[in-house]
Amino acid sequence: MKRGPMVGGAVPSLKGQDFLSLLPRNEYQVVFEEFANLPSSHLTTPMIMELIRRVEARVQLPDVAGVVLTHGTDTLEETAYLLDLTISASKPIVVTGAMRTANAVGYDGIANLAAAIRIAGSEAAQDQGVLVAFNEQIFAAAQVQKVHSQALGAFAAPSGGPVGSTASGVPVFFQRVGQRESIALNRLEEPVDLLVVTQGCDDRLLRASIESGARGIVIEALGSGRVPPWWLPLIQNARARGIPVVITSRAAAGDLGDEYGYVGAYHDLRRLGCLFAPGLNGPKARVKLMLALGAVKVADDVRHYFA
Repeated sequence: MKRGPMVGGAVPSLKGQDFLSLLPRNEYQVVFEEFANLPSSHLTTPMIMELIRRVEARVQLPDVAGVVLTHGTDTLEETAYLLDLTISASKPIVVTGAMRTANAVGYDGIANLAAAIRIAGSEAAQDQGVLVAFNEQIFAAAQVQKVHSQALGAFAAPSGGPVGSTASGVPVFFQRVGQRESIALNRLEEPVDLLVVTQGCDDRLLRASIESGARGIVIEALGSGRVPPWWLPLIQNARARGIPVVITSRAAAGDLGDEYGYVGAYHDLRRLGCLFAPGLNGPKARVKLMLALGAVKVADDVRHYFA
């Protein structure tokens, strides 16, 4: 993003050559390819599908050591997670971006990009899945979240922390990324809705999702998996119609499941046949459900991916 003279704010305007001229010389042979110059809030599902296929094609080339994807920060974690679920290559794929515009004091884009390129060229990053490089930290795609709307350290992994650092200029890993999931990229099923439970909230949005033809519903529930009791009849209705309902927590970290016996607690959601996505926030659980629905012939078969 860069502020231009003809508009009132920063817009996407930098090209690959602009970055290349600012990067350290003679470290790596870098080839830039432009997919789209858009804010990440403008990306559509068909565009993301094409982006994944293009990244997968590039990482398969024998003379490519790794792939770096620059991405707007608003939906970066969703794209990174989709890449991680669908591409099983051992070569590093690293996603990065910038919190400040290119003509702002302390622009972080070049530092993040240089770090991402070094990670993508590092043997230590092999077989670690898709990684996110931001503010001298390295995160696993399945764990990273945007936790601040403006700070340079906008990304974190509330459940597990960073897996490595680039503070010394060289990628150093504290831990290896654990077991990864894999789902075939057939299509991303739409529409899949994400609903957040709040205190005293009524069921209008849940009812609208069911009646307007949602293919799947993700609910960011309270705590370790709880909803208001008046949501249960509609959840039961959704399940009777064959609509998968996936439960995650609106809390930033923690598992699902509890010992509470009151109405609307975890035991009721499990009894109704809801699926659970521990460790994933709502946007990531939605991504996984869209991908899983696109990979199966019968909607109920997505249970395999949420076991």
